[in-house]
Amino acid sequence: MVQGVHRKNFGRNQVLKPSAAYTPADEQEVLQILDRHRGQSIRAVGRLHSWSDAVLGDGVLLDLRRLNDVLLEPDGDQFVATVGAGCQIKRLLKELDRDGATLHSLGLITAQTIAGAISTGTHGSGRQSMSHYVVGVRLARYDASTGQAIIEELSAGEPLQAARCSLGSLGIILAVKLRCRAQYNVQEHFTESRRLSDVLDAEASFPLQQFYLVPWHWSYFSQHRREHDRPRSRLARLYRLYWLGVMDYGLHLPILFLERVLRSRRLVRFYFRRLVPVFLIRNWKVTDRSSSMLVMRHEAFRHIEIELFVLRDQLVDALGFAQEVIKVAGGGESALSADNQQRIEELGMQEALAELHDQYCHHYPICVRRVLPDDTLISMASGTEQDWYALSFISYARPARRAGFFLFANFMARSMSRLFHARPHWGKVCPLEANELTSLYPRFDSFRTVCNTLDPQGVFQNEWTTALLEADDHVGEIGGTAR
Repeated sequence: MVQGVHRKNFGRNQVLKPSAAYTPADEQEVLQILDRHRGQSIRAVGRLHSWSDAVLGDGVLLDLRRLNDVLLEPDGDQFVATVGAGCQIKRLLKELDRDGATLHSLGLITAQTIAGAISTGTHGSGRQSMSHYVVGVRLARYDASTGQAIIEELSAGEPLQAARCSLGSLGIILAVKLRCRAQYNVQEHFTESRRLSDVLDAEASFPLQQFYLVPWHWSYFSQHRREHDRPRSRLARLYRLYWLGVMDYGLHLPILFLERVLRSRRLVRFYFRRLVPVFLIRNWKVTDRSSSMLVMRHEAFRHIEIELFVLRDQLVDALGFAQEVIKVAGGGESALSADNQQRIEELGMQEALAELHDQYCHHYPICVRRVLPDDTLISMASGTEQDWYALSFISYARPARRAGFFLFANFMARSMSRLFHARPHWGKVCPLEANELTSLYPRFDSFRTVCNTLDPQGVFQNEWTTALLEADDHVGEIGGTAR
């Protein structure tokens, strides 16, 4: 046990101040810790690649990195993997690859633990989130009748749907059982388009694609992707070197220099208008293993991020709105278009927009990823039959110089949640009030019921999740816009 140790998250915007911290070696030790601290607040922590209050805890903190075993078993023509909660995704991918398997869904980074990834609905593009593929969760909690720590398997019904994306609110996840598939190859290439309709039309041919709205250049760079039955391209290794050197580092280092050292808005705009398009090699088609193609070194440089999910029928308006807000925030415009300005006035947010004016220059491409509907209670892509699109807004400003970004993030979350029913990612900057968040999820009350059943004393909550569970939410119609 360690006492008095403070830990910061990856983004350096959250500080954990636990009363006691443990790194248990096995499940039995987890139970012993729970029995020792009965009645106290207890939370698990992963690798802290989260910016939201979900990571916080001032009670007992469990780091489960030593629970990292991987067991792969055949299941018809696919596989099921039982994975220790603290296993990092990069280790899991290596273990699966040894047996010719991989994950159905994969996010941009692989440093997260599997329990942390599913607990906040981590996702890629073109498929459901990782949470959707969970078929069982092994959970440590307290028996309501005896008060003793026990282990329970959640494998069906609403308890499983809740456990697939739980915000750490049901108990201590010990292991995750999830569906896997045979390893496969992905072909990708880049194109550029001025029209969003062209990008969306390409989805039928490239269902795994993601795309970027480049600020100040205002065109779309599409990363067209699809499964491919051809072998690995001869130039795949060269492509990986290009991606590492030019995209993962070459694109980012000038951004860091312009944002953190020179702090020049004029040069930021020039960089995106004139230089960023040069980095992109268009129509170079390369086939490689999926676990290489679908990830980035996104964790290489410290950043902060808000990600907002909108339904397909809201995407065009939402992206147009975001572009206008970015221009106002950067000082290039003093107001939105007439229609959007009227919407903001109807929401009573004109003062917030005026406060944002000329306070933040956005300096990173807006990544847009399609996420298919999840079979969960509260993951961001749950509750509808429509596809969702995640719009990611990232800042590389130093932690001490993020005031402008937070103004921007707060305005975007508040306005887009009301105009487009946009849902902030649970694991990223999540500035809405508890009742505003829960009202976006039609099945949040079912999630609340499962939490209260499995954790009636609320010992596995922090202040943020407690506020969510106690919120007086009113569920609105998903997919509408404020008028």
